[in-house]
Amino acid sequence: MPSFELPAILAGDTSQLCDALACLSAATNQRPEDLRQQLATQVYRQLIARPQLDMQLLPLFTNIEPHWVQGIALDDHFYSQPNHPLRQMFDRLLPAASHWYAREGKQAQQFYDKISALLAALAALPADNTQGKQAPIIDEFFSWLGAEEKRAALLESRLCETELSSHKLASVQARVINLLNKYLAQRPLPLELHTAIATILKSELQYWASNTPAAELDTLPLWQHWQRMLPLLGQVFALDAIKVDDQQLYSQIPALLTELERSLNQPTSNHQAYQQLVDNCSHSLMLAIQKHPQEIALFAPLPPPQVQTLANTRLPQALVQATEAIQPGDWIIMRGDQQEGIRCKLVLKDANIDQLLFVDHAGRKVMGKTTKEFALCLSTALAQPLVLTPLALIIEQQLAPLIAQANQAVTAKLLQQKQKAEALVRAFMAEQQALMDAAEREHQAEQARLQAELQARKAAAHKAMEEARALAAEQTRRAAEQAVEREHQAREQAAKAAAEQQQRAQAAITAVNHLQVGAWLEFNSSTQPPGLRAKLAVIIGATGKYIFADQVGRKLAEFTREQLIQQLASGELTLLRNGDNFEEQLAKVIRGLRRDVN
Repeated sequence: MPSFELPAILAGDTSQLCDALACLSAATNQRPEDLRQQLATQVYRQLIARPQLDMQLLPLFTNIEPHWVQGIALDDHFYSQPNHPLRQMFDRLLPAASHWYAREGKQAQQFYDKISALLAALAALPADNTQGKQAPIIDEFFSWLGAEEKRAALLESRLCETELSSHKLASVQARVINLLNKYLAQRPLPLELHTAIATILKSELQYWASNTPAAELDTLPLWQHWQRMLPLLGQVFALDAIKVDDQQLYSQIPALLTELERSLNQPTSNHQAYQQLVDNCSHSLMLAIQKHPQEIALFAPLPPPQVQTLANTRLPQALVQATEAIQPGDWIIMRGDQQEGIRCKLVLKDANIDQLLFVDHAGRKVMGKTTKEFALCLSTALAQPLVLTPLALIIEQQLAPLIAQANQAVTAKLLQQKQKAEALVRAFMAEQQALMDAAEREHQAEQARLQAELQARKAAAHKAMEEARALAAEQTRRAAEQAVEREHQAREQAAKAAAEQQQRAQAAITAVNHLQVGAWLEFNSSTQPPGLRAKLAVIIGATGKYIFADQVGRKLAEFTREQLIQQLASGELTLLRNGDNFEEQLAKVIRGLRRDVN
């Protein structure tokens, strides 16, 4: 049974698509051109449907819809050839357009101006040149777009490096500040040490923490010196209720002075500033051990780096999995209150710093989110993945119902043809059965008539014999004997002739009864050329006539049933071959009908 296969059409069999549209056209009373127009419109509108494009770009693509729809409808190869020029343009143009959104800045406005000019130029082309053959603006636009994408990729790379460095610095700052706050926060220290510790010491420790691998930092000599000094430094100065035992001063301050002197032997980032820090600390320690008065105050805790955190927020596992599923390179739409969505790409996802970085189509930073912040945006629908439906999938989705409808139309048409053929066969069989019944009745009547004639002939012959014997008795003996002898011979000859005539007549009747259309006869009379043959072309049952024709169908003779029996019995006609019987004719008709259906 003929059918249309979607995989074959998508693989390049455009003839199937053409046949399917023609079949659907006949079934729906629509022109194939209208069906192509409807299909192209559906494909294009799904291609640019929300949220594929920003609200400011959507009118540009909507205005050019009639032009591109007509171009698609003119070429069935659009649906079956992935390398079709128009498909390649859509695959290149629409992803770039879908990533744009209205934003202040030169790059956003330049993209809008470029794509506006491109679409305007394409709209001016003929309908059969929608892909922009030989249009310089096409090459210019995609050349510019390629350069912009490379520039955006470079900006993204630099931005990621900067962001990682920034977070690394914040992590280092947090580690150093935590170390200083752990031992010095809210501890009494001379005022001249407050600034030195908060600037010089913090800067020096941050320098080494940022330039030394985390695993090796604890083995760094300078870092080890200050890990030993800071706990002691916070315990040797007294203030108000915080008292220091003299014995503690005499045991810890010399150790601190020794560590300070040794630390000077280690490399530093700013030796002059570090020397000043050591001198200040040494001077303050000497004043403390000598019991000289100093301005002492509690060391204020150093503020930690400004980092937002949602550490106490718990998220459902499904939401965490949805967040983890989004990887660098994925695009999302971030929506605000009554605002068009911000279309941005995830370029940095580092679990070590728990930071997600998003950029726009030009590679400029849009926002940064922690994993939990982004998960909350997903849960509240403020963030939605921007998943573009591939053009190949759109074509398959739009062609699938059309091909299904075409296959249903083919099935319905074949069923209708089958039912019509079956009705014809039933009508023919009923007609043939009626003819057979009529022939059977005629045959039985003919048999009864022949039987009556035979009985009458027998009775007549018997009566003639009785009369001949009576006449013979009246003659004289000799004449009687001679007459009897002659009569006897005459009776024998007449009986023989009658028997032969009867046999020929019976054979002729039997032959005529079984005579079928297509039978061949040969004429033996002097009125016809010798050896002339004719084929029985028609039997007219109503009038009992038999019409014969030659090999090319020309009429040669016409006989009634009685004439045909008489000439067959007399030998003027000779039966060469009988025609096909009813079963053979019926078989031929059925074979013919089957060939027509197939």
